[in-house]
Order: sequence, then structure tokens, then C-alpha cells
Amino acid sequence: MRTRSTATIAIAAVLALGLAGCASDSMDSGTTAASPAAATSQEAARRDLTGEWEQTGAAGEGNASIQSATIVDDTITVYWINDGEKALYWAGTAELPESAEGSFTFDSENDTSKTDTALLASSDNTKTFTFEGETLSYEVSALGTTWTAELQQTSSTPAAAPAADEPSTSDVAVTIGGASFSEDYEGAPVIVVDFEFTNGSEETTNFMTSTQPQAFQGGVELDSYAYVEDIDSSATMTDLKPGASISVQVPFTLRDESPVMVEVSELFSLDGALLDSQEFDVTQ
Repeated sequence: MRTRSTATIAIAAVLALGLAGCASDSMDSGTTAASPAAATSQEAARRDLTGEWEQTGAAGEGNASIQSATIVDDTITVYWINDGEKALYWAGTAELPESAEGSFTFDSENDTSKTDTALLASSDNTKTFTFEGETLSYEVSALGTTWTAELQQTSSTPAAAPAADEPSTSDVAVTIGGASFSEDYEGAPVIVVDFEFTNGSEETTNFMTSTQPQAFQGGVELDSYAYVEDIDSSATMTDLKPGASISVQVPFTLRDESPVMVEVSELFSLDGALLDSQEFDVTQ
């Protein structure tokens, strides 16, 4: 079964080719209140990280990609950058300490609604960012290597976020036609999902090496190694010339009777955008 981590390693290989103290002022009962000028000066000392950031150091051994980040509205979004292409690495909160002066750190909580479908995104629940000496740093792990990414601010104006309804630039088209229910050779319940695959690229390709079909129950991925009679498993490996289409069936072993969410994306997509998704009721 091609899992999300497998696809992540595959794409990362392709890419390879090409804040912590907080100051606190205290006043005793005999001290007069700060003057308006002093208050203004203290406010100005608080650091605003809003804007665009770009990596300045090395990206880790064997990795030619660098990272960039956008901070806006208490959120931080980090991308892999390679030959002008962007791929999501992190999306999360960016709530700075109340007294963000000098050096400080903040913990960002992962926005899984964005990262779960991005093949190169981190699966960590939280990530610690440090701001020190005009540099924003954090740990990155990829290709079996962990290093510290160091970013410098390039602009105080955040770039516009990509449009949510931006059309897919995929070279293949896949639709989910429906599903049926059967048993594997051991008698375990199986859902058989029908896919319609069209090669829209300029080269010969097939369903298996171009797409990543997945099924989930309760958010947990189902096994797709099931062997079911009367299914032509070879269809997933049948090569298609540009413009040709083929019907493919993929079986997934059911875990229980909860609804099944089926998703399919392009295997080598940088943004992890879904080509199609559909939910099926197992009890019907």
C-alpha cells in the first residue's frame, strides 16, 4: 500500500534533485507610572513578525530545497521551495508572547485541515519557533536528516494566500464512480472502489504510478492489499497513451461498519490537492 509517508519520501527525492526569555517590568508602590513617551517606546520594542521570511542557510545534506514562511493574522505557513515550485510543509498558529522583545519562542499548533492532504507536510502536532538576532529558526526533518532552518525576513507585507478554488494543474484526471462490497480470500469484509482514470499528460503512464488512492474509517487509513476474486488488479498497472482512459477497481479491507472516506490525489503533486473524494455508507 502506498502510504502518505511513502509518497512524501518519493517527492522529497525529486526535490533533492534539482524566540527564550520575556522581559517584565515591575514597579513598587513608590514608583510613579510610566510616562506616555516611555509607554510608546515599550510598545515599539515589541517585535511584529508579520510578513515574508526566507531560508538563508543550508537545507540539510542531500536536499536542494529551501523553505520560506508567511506570517499573518496569528498564523504561520511554511513552504518547501524548489525551482520556483511551492509545497506546503507547515500550517499552524503563531501566537507570540505578550512581551515579544529581543529573543523569544512560540509553539505553533498544526492546522491538520491543511497539512493532512499535503504530501510534504510535517505530521508533528506542534512545532517550536525561535526568534533571535533577526532570525526565525525551527527544526526540520526530511530524508532521514534533521537540521535547523534559519529564515530572515524579506518583507513586512505578507504575500497573498493562494486562492482556495484555484484549479488543479494535474496531468491526470481521476473520478470515483462508486463502490461495492465483497470479501477477500480470508473472508474479511472489503469495499471495492471504482475509479475512472484518464491520462492527460504527454507521456505514457498508468494508474498505479500516477495516483495515490486512499480509504479511511474514523480517520485511520485502510489496507489496500486485499485480494478479491473477479477484480482485474492488472488494470492499475496498464499503461495508457496520452488522452486514453481506463476503469480501475481498488479493494480496501474494512475495519468496522463506520463510513468510509475515499480520497485520490496525484502521486507526485507538490500541493497534495485531491483529485476526487467520496464517502460511502458501509451499512447499506
